[in-house]
Amino acid sequence: MDRDADTNTPMLHPNAPRTSGRKMKQYIAATSVSLGALCAGTCLAWTSPALSQLSILTKTDNSTESFHLTNSEGAAVGGMIAIGALISAIPAGFLADKFGRKKIIFLVSLMFLLNWLLIIFAQNSATLIAGRIFAGIGTGAICVVGPMYIGEIAESSVRGILGAFINMFLCTGILLTCVFGSFTTWRVLSMILAAVPVIFGASFLFMPETPVYLVKISNLQRAEKTLLGLRGSNYDIHTELKDIQKEIDNSHKNSASIKDIFTSKANRRAFMSVVAVLAFQQLCGVNAVVFYTVPIFQAAGSSLSPNLAGIIIALVQVLSSYVSIFIIEKANRRFYLMLSSVGMLLFLTALGMYFHLKRLNVDISSLGFIPIGSVVMFMISFSIGYGPIPWLLMGELFAPEVKGIGNGFAIATNWSCAFLVTYFFPIINNSLGAHISFYICAGIMALATIYVAVVVPETRGTTLLEIQQILNK
Repeated sequence: MDRDADTNTPMLHPNAPRTSGRKMKQYIAATSVSLGALCAGTCLAWTSPALSQLSILTKTDNSTESFHLTNSEGAAVGGMIAIGALISAIPAGFLADKFGRKKIIFLVSLMFLLNWLLIIFAQNSATLIAGRIFAGIGTGAICVVGPMYIGEIAESSVRGILGAFINMFLCTGILLTCVFGSFTTWRVLSMILAAVPVIFGASFLFMPETPVYLVKISNLQRAEKTLLGLRGSNYDIHTELKDIQKEIDNSHKNSASIKDIFTSKANRRAFMSVVAVLAFQQLCGVNAVVFYTVPIFQAAGSSLSPNLAGIIIALVQVLSSYVSIFIIEKANRRFYLMLSSVGMLLFLTALGMYFHLKRLNVDISSLGFIPIGSVVMFMISFSIGYGPIPWLLMGELFAPEVKGIGNGFAIATNWSCAFLVTYFFPIINNSLGAHISFYICAGIMALATIYVAVVVPETRGTTLLEIQQILNK
C-alpha cells in the first residue's frame, strides 16, 4: 500500500483534506464496541462491594432479605466469571468467523444484560451464580471479538489509539462500579449497571461489519461501501481493498485448524507472542495488587476507608489508560511493553522489600510512602503497556484464517492465569508472606522483558498484510 514517507499511513485521494474528521467514524465504532469492555469492567468489579453486603443479612423496607451467602457461596459467585470466560473464549472466535463480528458482539451485549437481570431478581445463590456465568461468557467473548473488530476497522495510523480503548473502558467500568457501589445496595448497583449493556447493544446496532469479514464472505460491494463509510469519500480505498483481498486469498489457501497455528511460521510466532503477553498481563499480579490494596494502605498507616482506597486505585488506572491513548502511537509497541514490565518489576520489588522488612520486625515507620507510592506507580506502569497493548496485538498479529482460534486460546490463557494468581496469592501470603508473592511477580516481569525483546515483533505503523510478511521472516 502507498504510504506517506513521514507518517507511514495510507495515502488519501489527492484532493482529500488532511483532517482527523475523516477518521471520526472509526473512533465512533471503536467507542461503541469498547462499551462491551465497560460492561466487562462493571462485572469484574461488582463482587467487591456486593459480596461484602451479601455476606450478612440486610434489611430493606422493614423486611429481611431472603438470602445471604456463605463463604463458599461467595467464592463461587466471585469465581464463576472466570469459568464463564473460559467457556466462551475459544467458541467466540469460531462464531465470529462463521457469523460475523457484528452479530456476535451484539449477542455479547445480551449476555451482559441477562447477567444483571438474573442478579437483580435473584432470591438465592444459584441465581447469582447463573448470572455471573453469563457475565463471564460476555467478558470472555468481548475480550476476543472486541480487539478483532477494532483491528479490522481501523487504519494503521490510528489502530494503536483505538486498540487502547478496550483497556480504558475496562478500567472505567471498574471505577464506575467502585463509585456507585460505595453508597448503594447490591441490587440498586446492579440496576444502575444494567443500563450499560442496553446502551452498548443499542449503539452497536448502528455500527458496520468489518471490511475484512465482508471480503472474507465475498461481499465485495458491501465491503467497499463499509470502507468508504469508515475512511471517508475522499479516501482512496481501492489499494486497501486489494490488500484485504490479497490477505484473505492467502488465508483461504490454508485451513483454519489448530494444527495450522503450529505448522506455519507466521502463525506460530503470532501465537507465541499474543498468548505470552496476555499471560504476562495477569502474571504481573495486577489483580492481586488490586485485591491487596486495603492491607497495603493500612500498612502505610492510612486511615482511608476500603471503598475510598479502591476508588483511588481505579481512578489511577483510568487516568493512566486515558493518557496511554495519546502516547501509544508515539513509540513502538515493544518499547511500551518493556517499559511497562521494567516499571512493574521495580515497584513490585519495592513492595516486596517493604513487607519483607516488616516481617523481619524492622522499624519502617518512616517508609509509609513506599507502599502507596509503589501501588500507584505499579498501576501507571501497567496501564501504559500491559494494560492496552496485549488487546491491540490480538487484533494485529493473527492471520484471518486463525484469528478466531488464536484469540480464543489467548483469552483462555489470560483467564487461566488470572485464576491462578487470584487463587495462589492469598495462599502464598498466608504461608510464606506477602513479600514472596511480590518477589515472584517481579521475577516474572524480568522474564517478560527478555521475552518481548526476543520474540514479539513490532507492528506500529504497518498494515495487517505487512505484519504477516514480518512474521514470516
